[in-house]
Amino acid sequence: MSEQALRALSAPKAEKLRILMLGASSEGDLRVTREHTRIRRAVEAALHRDQVEIDVRLSATTQDLQDGLAKFRPHVVHFSGHGDEQLISFEEDVDDFHTGVVVTASAFASACQATDSPPTLIVFNACKSSGTADALVDRFAPLAIGMTDSIDDGDALNYAAALYSSVANGQSVNSAHLAGKAAIELSGGEHELPYLATAQGIDPTKVILVKQPPTG
Repeated sequence: MSEQALRALSAPKAEKLRILMLGASSEGDLRVTREHTRIRRAVEAALHRDQVEIDVRLSATTQDLQDGLAKFRPHVVHFSGHGDEQLISFEEDVDDFHTGVVVTASAFASACQATDSPPTLIVFNACKSSGTADALVDRFAPLAIGMTDSIDDGDALNYAAALYSSVANGQSVNSAHLAGKAAIELSGGEHELPYLATAQGIDPTKVILVKQPPTG
């Protein structure tokens, strides 16, 4: 583990949790719009819904990634699309279906690090993305989530909705991850596919991303 991975989470600030949602399906074969709809509904129904802001960028390009990181300054970056080991696929800025733009885990990490406030949690709702999650934790991220193998669209949607519902209800990242896995299992899916990677010194049971602000 590199020294860069020996990091501590900064004290939570009195601000809303910002989630950057990126969806890419250059060949039109994934239900990324449905996924983001379910995530937004799950957050809107949660206890601390007013403490969460979401920036959704569908047909996401690499420029959307960089713009979103610089302007929105997200605490969480969520990518839904195609993945394969340490590669994920963004879209080109074109109207027709196409093969997409392959981005390495290293390039994605470099983009996330090119900001004064890198994200705390990266979520890859993409097939075979656990290696990408590990690579980001090795580089900079305290926490990252990926999939150990190919995941069914329905399972991916169920996991994401339950994950963010739990986060917005004030649960820890670890509990939110387990809630997502439970949602898959309850629907009869392959619940062992989601994988949570953590940096050295980071306890996901103690990382709570959304807290009710003090009153009075």
